[in-house]
Amino acid sequence: MSSFYVLKSSDTLQRIAAKYYGRWEFWRLICDSNPHLNSWKSLPVGVQIEIPDPRTDDINHTIIDGDTYESLSLLYYGTEHFSGRIRDTNENLQPYENIGSVFFIPSLIDKTDLMNAKRRMM
Repeated sequence: MSSFYVLKSSDTLQRIAAKYYGRWEFWRLICDSNPHLNSWKSLPVGVQIEIPDPRTDDINHTIIDGDTYESLSLLYYGTEHFSGRIRDTNENLQPYENIGSVFFIPSLIDKTDLMNAKRRMM
């Protein structure tokens, strides 16, 4: 379930990601979930943004024709920007060469780490 946040003058997506997720590196998840933001470099004060909950569980995915690392990242993480995570976990196997194989999709963040980040916000 997503949260919502109203942007302030000192905000950056990296700081918001660090606050909500405990990891600044997940700022792309916030950026890609808010297409109304024209630029991640200059955030409009007073605008409400969505803070999506990141995937906290691992999953196995059976590769079908047309799957790419980017499409799997978009499907399971909500953004194409974590495709490298899936590629690295699956030893750089190419989906188009492995139709019918099972690829491991790791969680984006550990459930405990996410809970700890949410507790710190209270």
